[in-house]
Amino acid sequence: MEHPLAAYGWSDRVAALFAAAADGAPGAVPGRVTRADRGSVLVATPSGPVRADPFGTTARRAGLDTVPVTGDWLAVTAGDGGDAADTAVVAVLPRWSTISRKDPDERVTAEQVLAANVDVLAVVCALDRPVGANRLERMLVAAWDSGATPVVVLAKSDLAPDAGGAVAEAEAAANGVTVLLTSTATGEGVEDVRALLGTTSTLALVGPSGAGKSSLVNRLVGGEVLATSAVRGGDGKGRHTTTARHLVPVPGGGVLLDTPGLRSLPLWDAQAGVAAAFDDVESLTAGCRFSDCRHEREPGCAVREAVEAGALDARRLASWAKLRRELESLERRQDEQARRADGRRMGRIVKQVYELKGRRDR
Repeated sequence: MEHPLAAYGWSDRVAALFAAAADGAPGAVPGRVTRADRGSVLVATPSGPVRADPFGTTARRAGLDTVPVTGDWLAVTAGDGGDAADTAVVAVLPRWSTISRKDPDERVTAEQVLAANVDVLAVVCALDRPVGANRLERMLVAAWDSGATPVVVLAKSDLAPDAGGAVAEAEAAANGVTVLLTSTATGEGVEDVRALLGTTSTLALVGPSGAGKSSLVNRLVGGEVLATSAVRGGDGKGRHTTTARHLVPVPGGGVLLDTPGLRSLPLWDAQAGVAAAFDDVESLTAGCRFSDCRHEREPGCAVREAVEAGALDARRLASWAKLRRELESLERRQDEQARRADGRRMGRIVKQVYELKGRRDR
């Protein structure tokens, strides 16, 4: 008999994770977050959708220290009232992938997890505007770093002035990642995207507003499950028709995760993602004369030699270097933040010692 959560990606892996997480939690049932809102999450459970409170008394008693996001698998206990106050999250199951970015607030140095447990991450670019190789590379770094399998989806091919040229540009930036050409208007490539979904796989769509993510979801699902709107005529930018991250089951198997358009994607601890997305550049660095080569003016730089010989695009090297500098800057800020935290902690310890000594001297 099919599991009640099969449509949301239930698998033997999830079953094993739930069995371990729910041990010692009587009455707990599995669930998957289909939408996360401020203060509560909407969870698909074997008995239907429920609102759950991840910050309530039961969650605090259970020691819950992970904020659930769309895509998370949970162990929940349900009451009789049917609202968030009656359903509590007692465990967030271990994640096998996370889509993250640094918090866009420049005053904050913290990770912002956008979604979890994605198997395939599709970077969607609309062809009614330039692809933007640098932006595509940045998004592919985040995709590689997430733990999911990246793919590039070029949408709105029916509106492309030069679809072939756009594919060539995307393939050069994607560095071996599969590039699919699609149009929801004509149906081109839609079945290629559908083929990425197994019976239990979750496919996430990320990209800027107006890229055609929601239209693709509707085409794959076979109905108007998500709102869509046209891009602005003046600058070709889209409106945020998707305002939250949604999980949508696909008839025939698999789950789609649509996301709001990303205005920015500051990277978070994505060194592994840079290495995977730019393995063509990284492999050249081993041939440099100096191990600390900056690939600028140093003698014996294999990377610069490859650019001069036409074996490596100078634009791609510049993109790689920019992302590396961004991550180095983030690392310095994290180190400084840690030093300040250590200083405050040591200050509290010293204060407590002096207070204890003062009480003893009295």
